[in-house]
Amino acid sequence: RPDRRPPRARRRDGPGQLGCRNAEPLRAGCASGRPRSRDSMAKRVWKLQDFVAHAGKAQCARLGEKSGQVLATGGEDKKVNIWKVGKPNALMSLQGHTSAVDSLVFDKQEEVLVVGCSGGSMQVWNLEYRKMAGTLSGHRTSCGAVEFHPYGEFFASGSVDTNLKIWDLRRKSCIQTYKGHTGAINAIRFSPHGRWVATGGEDNQVKIWDLSAGKLMRDLVHKGPIRSIAFHPKEYLLATGSADRTAKVWSLETFQAVASTELGSSPVEAVKFWLEEQSLIAASQDALRVYPVDNLAVAHDTCEVDWRGLQDMRLCASEEKVVSISTEGTQVGIWVADLGKKDASMK
Repeated sequence: RPDRRPPRARRRDGPGQLGCRNAEPLRAGCASGRPRSRDSMAKRVWKLQDFVAHAGKAQCARLGEKSGQVLATGGEDKKVNIWKVGKPNALMSLQGHTSAVDSLVFDKQEEVLVVGCSGGSMQVWNLEYRKMAGTLSGHRTSCGAVEFHPYGEFFASGSVDTNLKIWDLRRKSCIQTYKGHTGAINAIRFSPHGRWVATGGEDNQVKIWDLSAGKLMRDLVHKGPIRSIAFHPKEYLLATGSADRTAKVWSLETFQAVASTELGSSPVEAVKFWLEEQSLIAASQDALRVYPVDNLAVAHDTCEVDWRGLQDMRLCASEEKVVSISTEGTQVGIWVADLGKKDASMK
């Protein structure tokens, strides 16, 4: 793996540092901060917060990876709102988009936000100065997925026009375009070493692209549209979640499926590797399941959930909790699942 690393964040006040140093524990309860009742204490999944996020439909939501405490939401009202998890009011509202907001992503330091819009353009925001740093045009229609490269100087965008584009933030220009999907691109993830990018589409395909060679490496196929992709942080494995109601783990050495879940009751909307437990977490709209990475036949833990419109999921490994974001109409819900309560709940 290259020795190059993203630059260290400078200490400063502002949204880029929210909760980074001293993130608050993920307490249960409602947004008012009242303590949980005895009944809710026994639950493993609870709604931390529920609030109206936009004047129109909330289209997308994304947590910052660094702190897990800063949240961006995008709406039909053409606005992006930035929130602190657990607080009732938006920290800032970013305006100036010419169409509805369909996707967004923070950089690793939570200082820059890239926004994809339904008209096909993208806006880059500097969150320290609350200022739009540039508008990028390149897609013919809705930009439904955006993702930062591990080094932070580049990002990828995927669109309903079926194209994947790689952008240079410093030059504010597209440096590569990849064509091959026959349906809209729903999900994008870069490999930890930064040399590959995986895309998942409505055409039931996951495509793995070699950025150095500038070409397609392999196709991986589900029986339904792809909803989520995750690279293993340490091993050559890729997880995928699909509308075919399965999650799969693929070897990136043989490019073959090495494990698959049984059919669930609803699409698998999010997948994430839990390194410390050698597990895969798979989230659908009615269940959160934890599987051994090498055997997806039977989940060794299942939590019933009731989040609709799941947008993002983040694992807080140190607390054994999963934070999930859902949208329904104008509202956004923030949920917490306690994976550490497995033994207690089974007694």
